[in-house]
Amino acid sequence: MKSLILAVGGTGGHLYPAIALAEYIRHRHEGIRIWIAGNKGGQEEKIASEYGLDFKPVKTVRMPAGKLSPQAAAFPVRITGAVAFAYGALSEIKPAAVVGFGGFVSFPTVVAAKLRGIPVYLHEQNTLVGKVNRFMSKFADGVFASFESTVNELGPNAIYTGNPSRYEGMSPPAKAEARKQLGLAKDKWTLFAFGGSQGARSINQALLNFIRGNRERKDIQILHLTGRANYESVKSEYEGALGAAPGLTVVVKDYLKEMELAYGACDIALCRAGATTITEITSLGVPAVLVPYPFAAENHQEINASYMVEAGAAVMVLDRDLSGERIAEIVQALASAPERCETMARRSRAMYKDGVAKRMADVLDRHLS
Repeated sequence: MKSLILAVGGTGGHLYPAIALAEYIRHRHEGIRIWIAGNKGGQEEKIASEYGLDFKPVKTVRMPAGKLSPQAAAFPVRITGAVAFAYGALSEIKPAAVVGFGGFVSFPTVVAAKLRGIPVYLHEQNTLVGKVNRFMSKFADGVFASFESTVNELGPNAIYTGNPSRYEGMSPPAKAEARKQLGLAKDKWTLFAFGGSQGARSINQALLNFIRGNRERKDIQILHLTGRANYESVKSEYEGALGAAPGLTVVVKDYLKEMELAYGACDIALCRAGATTITEITSLGVPAVLVPYPFAAENHQEINASYMVEAGAAVMVLDRDLSGERIAEIVQALASAPERCETMARRSRAMYKDGVAKRMADVLDRHLS
């Protein structure tokens, strides 16, 4: 039985494109065994299990914050050890190919595969090429690019495929049914707020401030995914902000595997602008208010968001400008103009080009068939 390893980082942004590719290949090749390689005990291990994929723990090493930090002094030893560990893991699995999705976190596995002579592919999710992918693209057998504009930066082995969505080919669930399953009213204008798999403190705080000033409203409702680390504190603050008998409906969850329900239930999404978030909302045609993470490498989230705004699929609010008052302005403008949200939804869906996982799988087939 042939095996394929998908090396990922610990965030959903790196993980879910790998899941989308794994799901497609698993249906195309029933005999292929697909492994997710990542940090033991991390989100990648849990989600691999949820999707019925094998998991291989490897040592992950993050780039040190500064050249003079204690972590920087130990970095050469740690990265060498991580590569050696991955080398041993690959000797057990003997994969036909390795695809790296996770930036520096997947670097040891990708390097070990190259040292063992295993075909190596990379996936670049963002509009700006990451440092690791820029370096490793010189040695990779192929680099899958999410944006046509990055192909030239990734060298002669780059292939424009797009970023695969686990929801490709799926229509969003009907609003009424999705809202019912999530405990929401079927007839209220709905804002879905989330900050990615790790949550987003500024989005959480701005929403709390919005709720304090709008707790009597009965015409709208909010679904908020806080991220696991922030759940208890945000839930407690919500209870204080809403009081005993609020008019405003707020459903708070830490995490939701069935994100398609949330996307289907909402009239607008309020979220970060990571590449995978952009991919998922465009594959389902979800209009969005994008709040780029201000510390993303080379400000790539703001660039991602700008593509959506230029296409008429989203509104962008910079993190420093996000507040309860700004959310109130946006909600008022969009809730009173449903045709605007409908137009944004159509333009969002038009941005996603179907067949991404197929294009990637067609390249990998030379090793898997």
